[in-house]
Amino acid sequence: MKKIHSAPIVAATWQRGMARRRFLKWGLLGSAGVAAVAAGGFAFLRRSPLDKQPVPAWVTGLSAAEYHLFDRARQVLLPVEGTRLTPSDQVPVVRNVQALLDNLDPEIRKEMATGLGLFDNASVLSHGRRFVDLSDADACAYFDSWGHASVIQRTLVTVIKQLTYTAYWQESATWAPTDFDGPVSDKWGLAYLGNAPLPANDVLQINQPEGRA
Repeated sequence: MKKIHSAPIVAATWQRGMARRRFLKWGLLGSAGVAAVAAGGFAFLRRSPLDKQPVPAWVTGLSAAEYHLFDRARQVLLPVEGTRLTPSDQVPVVRNVQALLDNLDPEIRKEMATGLGLFDNASVLSHGRRFVDLSDADACAYFDSWGHASVIQRTLVTVIKQLTYTAYWQESATWAPTDFDGPVSDKWGLAYLGNAPLPANDVLQINQPEGRA
């Protein structure tokens, strides 16, 4: 299906934002290590029935755990049943997430894997089971709690939401119910030019009000 932007372009834009956040530099590994040690005491609960389920053949850029995480996130974040919106299981949401992640810088992708594992397993401490096994109500509450927690938790939950929503809405099959007929850049044949460069220092100084240079 026709996409709003190609995966490399979307991933590049998203990746720049992640680079600014310095995902790993904020202590992701330290947080993940604490959670992993604590969750280790609940080794039995950390297992999931989903661990035994095979993943689709097209899953090559996600681990099995990442596939199940985003498939669960799709169900929780896109509850369109009873609305005009296109059901999320009718568009390749998780496959689109994989395409986005495939275009990330390898180092950022590695950090993402650590963060996703942290998000999935940390719910063992608060709910006794992994995120992928939470009920809809508990999963929504888990998202909300992370959205009001530490910087690293807010970052992780924002990333998961952005990936899931982008992967859904980039599909043209989701547009008709909202009366969106596609991006004007496609209609008018406008080439994607990326982000405009920042002004050079000399330009900034020229435009600076007198006395503030």
